[in-house]
Amino acid sequence: MRLLLAALLVAGASGAAAQQQPFDMTPERPPVEEAEPLPQPAPTEDDVEEEPEPEAAQPVQPVRPTQPAAEARRQLLPDGNLVLGGESASRSWAVHLTAAQAASAATLHLGYQNAVVAAPESSRLQVFINNTVVADQAVRSADGVASIEAAVPPGLLRAGRNDLTMRVRHRHRTDCTIASTYELWTEIYAAQTYLSFSDSAANTFVGVSDLRALAPDAEGRTMVEIVAPAMERLDMTADILRLAQAVALYANQTNLEFSIASAIDPERRDQSLRVLLGSLEELQMAAGTLPPGAAQGSVTTFLPRNGESVPTLVVSGRSREEWRAAIDQLLAPVDRAGGTRREALITESWRTPNAPMVYEQRNLTFAELGIPSEQFSGRRYMRSFTFAIPADFYAGSYGEARLLLDAAYSSAVLPGSSINVYVNGNIAASMQLTERRGAILNQMPIKVTMRHFRPGLNEVTVEAELLTEQDDACLPGAAADETPRFAVFDTSRFVMPDFGRIGQYPNLSATAGTGYPYGLANDPVAIVLERDDLAGISTAANMLARIALAAGRTIPVSATTSTDAARQQDAIFIGAINAIPAGVLAQVGVNEDSRTSWTTAAAAPAGQGPDQASLDDWRRQMERPGFGDIGDWFSRTFGITIDMMRFTPTDDTAYLPSQADALLIAQGTNPAGNGVWTVIAAPSTDQLAAGSAGLADHRTWGQLSGRVTTLGSDLRTTMSRPVASASFVESQPPSFTNYRLIVANWLSANILSYSLLLVVACVLLGIGTSGLLSRLGRRR
Repeated sequence: MRLLLAALLVAGASGAAAQQQPFDMTPERPPVEEAEPLPQPAPTEDDVEEEPEPEAAQPVQPVRPTQPAAEARRQLLPDGNLVLGGESASRSWAVHLTAAQAASAATLHLGYQNAVVAAPESSRLQVFINNTVVADQAVRSADGVASIEAAVPPGLLRAGRNDLTMRVRHRHRTDCTIASTYELWTEIYAAQTYLSFSDSAANTFVGVSDLRALAPDAEGRTMVEIVAPAMERLDMTADILRLAQAVALYANQTNLEFSIASAIDPERRDQSLRVLLGSLEELQMAAGTLPPGAAQGSVTTFLPRNGESVPTLVVSGRSREEWRAAIDQLLAPVDRAGGTRREALITESWRTPNAPMVYEQRNLTFAELGIPSEQFSGRRYMRSFTFAIPADFYAGSYGEARLLLDAAYSSAVLPGSSINVYVNGNIAASMQLTERRGAILNQMPIKVTMRHFRPGLNEVTVEAELLTEQDDACLPGAAADETPRFAVFDTSRFVMPDFGRIGQYPNLSATAGTGYPYGLANDPVAIVLERDDLAGISTAANMLARIALAAGRTIPVSATTSTDAARQQDAIFIGAINAIPAGVLAQVGVNEDSRTSWTTAAAAPAGQGPDQASLDDWRRQMERPGFGDIGDWFSRTFGITIDMMRFTPTDDTAYLPSQADALLIAQGTNPAGNGVWTVIAAPSTDQLAAGSAGLADHRTWGQLSGRVTTLGSDLRTTMSRPVASASFVESQPPSFTNYRLIVANWLSANILSYSLLLVVACVLLGIGTSGLLSRLGRRR
């Protein structure tokens, strides 16, 4: 009996130890956690002695990945960490590879972390390369960053474009509500997501076309350094800016950041590309070597790597005329003539398919827009597509596009479910599902207001929120039920109507979206900045690169320091606020006092002086509701603003930058009234360089709008000031149809003028009717 009792006690203790830990529902960290660093090379004994052991409780810090010389790798994420949220999400983009990379044996590496509430038994992560599944596994990494390694099948990669898709499917552990779907996410970490190649020379760039294979770093930046030794004796700004645009059109990355230098910094290793520009003798002195055959004339080629971690492109010649000819040769395959139509806005480096350009009435099927036919068994379905419209779009006040939806939902879906449509993040339409036994929607029209459309790229999101009795009960296993309850078919269509087209300026949204008006220029655009201002030239390179990408062509430029040279043409002014020439700020609607107040605010130590912004906020909070609050209510409820209730537009007041502004972009007409001036300024040269780097990100660039946009100190937050009085310029051949659409939109935006015309028309109709009736009938 004693032996039996002892055995039972041992078994009980073992069973208690083997029990699973209870499910932890404590709040998890948000999905913005930093990625764990990549494995570093084995430290030497000296390294171990000098570097202290990190504490176990320290949070994971992001690091720039360092790779051994023997390994070649290609980062995959286009703009930093990627978060895929909801029950079903996917992202597709194109990855360009060199011929050496495509021929080498490759391994896919991926690091990810997911929400703790995601059920691993019914949640999956898939990676497709060229429509072939390369990785497919359960989502089961809530406690930390997990790594996936998968061999890429031989022959799957190809030189040039490769399509990459990441797709997740999530299900909640315990909740079946629509609200719970917002808690589901998987974050892909850029630092740990890449292709590694067995051939150590796979990252060697050979020809100019390999520029398309430039890859962003772990933070999503593609840093390009242009070194021009002759800058010390020549004004090469125009040549440098033309070269920067050529590199941008080849690479087409989301966050291209240019820096300009007159000499190579041997200590710098963070560039994705180095470009040497100048004469053969100067470049040989700077680089120590030149490619074979360089002495024969114009040359555009890469230097041999010879252990160098940064690919180096040489653009050179025996004279300035020859290196300019080399730049022209570099541009020839990617440039296009001004004024020619584009079929699509190229977005493939961060999203596929490319956004089709819509110039007039057009029908686009979901298949053309990248949304396939699919069935859905969850609670919140979301898919989005993109399209682009020209800079002279003028239909935001009255126009309506339509979605003709081919879809179906089962009898399990309850009335009260809805299909919502968002345009650029703003709700544009909502349709209730009312059938109790399910329905098949055949070309069901959903009207989509065009008030949120903007020149350039637009994103439309279709969301279905599905309610069922099964979800209300939420029995065990209900969240993982695979029975389809909703389906969307790729025969659905997006219908864009005819719209008015007339150019407007100032219009920073058009500049950001399509490069307007600089993208139409055939004559050189004046770039006004100080000589030998490397920060200003770097800012100009970033600005021109983004305009070139938006316009799909290079912008001819001329560099000058004189305002008089730009009075009769389009121009861009760049520099610290004190360096902007006199009279320019007033021309673009910026208060001249900013030359002193903005610079002083930037130079003042933190914590000194009154917090004026906070005082103003308190004053506004203490004010009683007045006419302005009523106007805000009308604007939110009916879309009617105070500006619509005026016969003539108000004058734009001069803008004074605040202490929180790090960069300012303002636009106005030139003194002659026949062109556009744009000013890019910061309190100091250092802030100008940092602000231009933030402006280079396509997400920040896409937020430019109105007549003035400021960039906050975090280099992400933007604030815009609308245009009260815009100038119109005819952009299309005269036609009655276009004039009718323009007038319709203008009257819709100016309610009092429309009402007055309606009253006048009624009076004239009454007079005419009275006169006609007085001549009819028998008189007594």
